[in-house]
Amino acid sequence: MRKILHYALTGLLACCSLAPSLQAAELKLGVNAPRGELEAKTRWTAFAEYLSAQIGQPVALVPMRPSDLVGSAQAGKLDLILGQGVQTVQLQERQHAVPAATMPRKEGTQFAGVILAKKGSGITTARDLKGKKVMSLDKSTAGAYVFQVHYLRKLGIDPHKDFAAFTEGKKQDDLVLAVKAGLVDAAFVRSGLLEAMVKEGKVALSDFEVVDAKQSNDFPLARSTELYPEWYLSVMPQVAPELGSKIKAALLQMTGEMPAAKAAGLQGFVEPLPLDDIKDALRTLKMSPYDA
Repeated sequence: MRKILHYALTGLLACCSLAPSLQAAELKLGVNAPRGELEAKTRWTAFAEYLSAQIGQPVALVPMRPSDLVGSAQAGKLDLILGQGVQTVQLQERQHAVPAATMPRKEGTQFAGVILAKKGSGITTARDLKGKKVMSLDKSTAGAYVFQVHYLRKLGIDPHKDFAAFTEGKKQDDLVLAVKAGLVDAAFVRSGLLEAMVKEGKVALSDFEVVDAKQSNDFPLARSTELYPEWYLSVMPQVAPELGSKIKAALLQMTGEMPAAKAAGLQGFVEPLPLDDIKDALRTLKMSPYDA
């Protein structure tokens, strides 16, 4: 009897010691936070909860500065990445991340770069930027650096040579406010930001001039550059293929009427769009991952 109790107790202890390993591991979802951590948490917390419920595995939201997102993913600190096309290309080419889906917003599956100047500054075209003070985000940022620099280089303008100063800000909102305050002559931001800040009561449209403003019937927002694919959700290679398939299915099943989609301003997700235009821009600029 003692032997039976001993074996039973040993088996029970073994089961208890195995219990933690049988629990589903937490997935880290790194999210671009160009407007700051608080805005990102407000926007994406419900989305992380939606993913967790759909795949039956905890998903932890990790808002990150755009300049830190790729490095954290490369260091193995993130399992899923919600970021723009430049980051997606870098992770795909160098880390073998798999773009699972593209994230449409209310305006569609594309976005652009905007070059903002202060109203009345006399800056209305790209050539007016020569000799001026301009601010952007860091070089990893698609809509607040890469798109604008690529656009200007095609016009024969090199921001790093032709501007009086070309400085880097930390948050896109700060760039818009710096232009309004006259701290810089112009700034690079992503399309949609200006309209969002107007809606929030932070600025007025009449405060600004959109440099080389472009209009198209299928894209209602202010823009200066060509259109490029919206953000992607990418799956890092350490995530099992079966789990990656579940994540993709959960994304494609999301609709714009769901609470998580409404909180994030999404219309659900679609199959990943081609990255060719972004790759061409990065190759032309000799930027990562084509800088070797």
